[in-house]
Amino acid sequence: MGTHVDAPAHLFEDGATVDQLPLEILVGPAVVAYLPRELFIDASHLSRLALLPGTQRLLLRTQNSELWARGETKFQEDYVALTPDAAHWVVDQGIRLIGVDYLSVERYGDKPLVHRILLGSGVVVLEGLNLHNVSSGLYELICLPVRLGGADGAPTRAILRSD
Repeated sequence: MGTHVDAPAHLFEDGATVDQLPLEILVGPAVVAYLPRELFIDASHLSRLALLPGTQRLLLRTQNSELWARGETKFQEDYVALTPDAAHWVVDQGIRLIGVDYLSVERYGDKPLVHRILLGSGVVVLEGLNLHNVSSGLYELICLPVRLGGADGAPTRAILRSD
């Protein structure tokens, strides 16, 4: 349990593995967006973010981050996650990395449609971020997963630096 990256091979036999992910996706400018009241994230929530054109990395801080702040260790089934239309929105915007502040980008119990949409389009999924006390804004993301040859996912240390 912790911060990790899902590569396309997570669901697709011919998808890129962790060791094949381009560093230019994992390192660079990232937007942190704070969505404190939503119980799920859909396309309408994301469309109101007014992202700058060309945004390639989007990290979503939700009420999930309060779980990390409280030191919650029990798995929560009602965490905030993306809906399929949000995943399509991410792809349509040209975002290449989406990060969430819980252990999955997909709602608990859902079929892996959100993962399929994102990973099938080459979007890197970064899960398990602790964004408590991180303000909305532009940062530099340095996300370096453990380089495991042929792996579909890997633990990572994700660091945000402000300018």
